[in-house]
Amino acid sequence: MKRPHLYLTGYRGCGKSTVAKLLAAQLNLPWTDLDDVIESTAGTSIAKIFAEEGEPGFRHRETLALQSVAQHRPSVIALGGGAILSPVNRTAIATTGWCVWLDADPAVIAERLATDHTTGTRRPALTGLTPTEEIIAVMNQREPLYREVADVRIDTTLQAIPQIVQEIETAFLRRRAEE
Repeated sequence: MKRPHLYLTGYRGCGKSTVAKLLAAQLNLPWTDLDDVIESTAGTSIAKIFAEEGEPGFRHRETLALQSVAQHRPSVIALGGGAILSPVNRTAIATTGWCVWLDADPAVIAERLATDHTTGTRRPALTGLTPTEEIIAVMNQREPLYREVADVRIDTTLQAIPQIVQEIETAFLRRRAEE
């Protein structure tokens, strides 16, 4: 297989980590959450990395983590929502895997993040806006990059996780058969 990995991208709260774990089990592949790799390598939380090194420091660590996991055996990889900001990362994703963009309505994302107990401690705010305003602003900025890197876009707003997993699995296996 030319591009062995299956990457999941999208704004935080779209289901990347949850879907990655279940999808990997369905496909009998290992899975990796890039944010977990960054935190494990740094020995600290993403929020602390942002506080101590700023976003540029975090993004540098993110690129190094992506380059590392892209060299491992085929797997399902949940990317951080901003991993697509770097041209180097977008190239790595395009050359080493197939990418699915998980998308959702900003109000639904805000609701999901508000009920996620790890959001406040693990994920720093990216702007001084309200959560919904931030989601809209950041998604508008990133949308062209998500479109550029994604082979498939799935709206997770109204779908249950098993439906999303099945839709990705079907598309991925079809793509594998075509290679």
